[in-house]
Amino acid sequence: MVIEVKDRGDFLSSNKEAEAQICATNPSEIPSGRKSLKTAVCTVVEAVKKFAKEQKGSFGFLKEPEYKNDVKKLWDEFRDIITRGAATAAVAVTVCVVVNLLGWNPGYEVYVDGENIGQVTDKAVVFEAIDAAAAEVKAHLGEDEAYEKEPVFVSRIVSDYNVASKAKLTDSLLSNVDALVGGYVVYIDGKAVFGVETDVIAEDVLLQYKQNASGAVADDVTVGFCEKIEIKKEYMEVGMLKSPENALAIISGTDKRMTIYVVRPADTVSGIAGKFGTSVEQILALNKNISKGIKAGMELNIEEDVPVLTIKHTQTVSRTEPVPFDVEQIEDSSLYEGRTVVEQEGKQGTSQVMARVTTVDGVEIDKKILSSRTLTQPVVQIEKIGTKERPATTGSGTFTNPTAGNLSSRYGARWDRKHNGIDICGALNTAIKAADGGLVTYAGWMDGYGNYVIIDHENGYQTAYAHCNSIDVAVGDRVTKGEEIAKMGSTGRSTGVHLHFEVKKNGEFVNPLEYVGY
Repeated sequence: MVIEVKDRGDFLSSNKEAEAQICATNPSEIPSGRKSLKTAVCTVVEAVKKFAKEQKGSFGFLKEPEYKNDVKKLWDEFRDIITRGAATAAVAVTVCVVVNLLGWNPGYEVYVDGENIGQVTDKAVVFEAIDAAAAEVKAHLGEDEAYEKEPVFVSRIVSDYNVASKAKLTDSLLSNVDALVGGYVVYIDGKAVFGVETDVIAEDVLLQYKQNASGAVADDVTVGFCEKIEIKKEYMEVGMLKSPENALAIISGTDKRMTIYVVRPADTVSGIAGKFGTSVEQILALNKNISKGIKAGMELNIEEDVPVLTIKHTQTVSRTEPVPFDVEQIEDSSLYEGRTVVEQEGKQGTSQVMARVTTVDGVEIDKKILSSRTLTQPVVQIEKIGTKERPATTGSGTFTNPTAGNLSSRYGARWDRKHNGIDICGALNTAIKAADGGLVTYAGWMDGYGNYVIIDHENGYQTAYAHCNSIDVAVGDRVTKGEEIAKMGSTGRSTGVHLHFEVKKNGEFVNPLEYVGY
């Protein structure tokens, strides 16, 4: 509260004692002839402001020796003023100093459900706090949980030091909700996992988990979490508040996580279930589109058990590591496009590396090189790359389905031995076509395979076609992709009409389903 002065200059000329009041608002306007009063008032004003803030309005500090002299000096000035008939100005100064120092303002004492939740000077902040508390209640107890409060305001003079903030009012409101309790909530990757009474307990629980999971570690090993950990002071449902022992048990367990698995060749539903520790029934329930079976490339929803927390270890290691070799490619017009011939084999070098390595369950997930020293230089690999246009009767590098029909047997283990191709069943004499252009290198009978055709695609790939009813090509023929070469049958060691189809890459059998689709 400050006395309003309409004409500050006139007021000073006739009421010099009012200088003290103006000192509190603008000391520079005090005439130079009244410096002693200005100094006394300003000294005490600043000192009292400082300590009033620290003491929250208490005047006990005025008993301190260092302030007695300033107060006495001010009083002597006041007494001198009063003696000269300036009582009005002295009173004005006293009112100005006290009101300004204490920060008194008109305000309200606020009650909700009969409980005093604080003092305010603005009613609006109370309603904002109620809205914030309602949002917290709904977040923890559900959207259907009602939270409607009617505050009661009692007028009073309020000190600046006692005005409650929105956050403090919200906290007071939530402290009276029986279903909520205050504490510290531990979040793992943004998900609230458990709550405890103090942040110290939360830190202790996490430390105990690290020690249990890691055991004794070397001095240079840093143990941390892969997940983002946050500890927040907030209200929570009563059921989330745990003892340290129960909190440790929670983070030592597992949680369910949904992941996407891409089906690989030779995969089975039961095999995938075993890999992820789930059941065939659970996979079928999560993937309604596989009732007729799975094939390579399909994406499956899989629910798997994963640790709530994952430990990572970081340490400094010194080790010998391979240095990859460079590849130099030279165009060669005598080779067909897509053909590559290695002129000089590359060879890796070695280096001595000092690195800071991070592992999870023994698997390296990150490495920061600190220093590296080459031990042996790598040898460059030189390759010739074909640029000659390829005729239709040579391999293009891609395959088409060799016949029409349904997949009846996959590549891989079968009847206690390896099945080197795939079987496609169909009607007798269904056309069998070259999967790609190339040179016929075998066309005739072979034990077990019956009527058998092999095509060299002259790019590192070969395809073979077995159990044919008849053969339409001869050794030395050149065929184009999709050209008919035989008819489907059941010759050789066969249980029915079908095509046994094989693919070799650089002389090794590979899964045909990586190149054709059935």
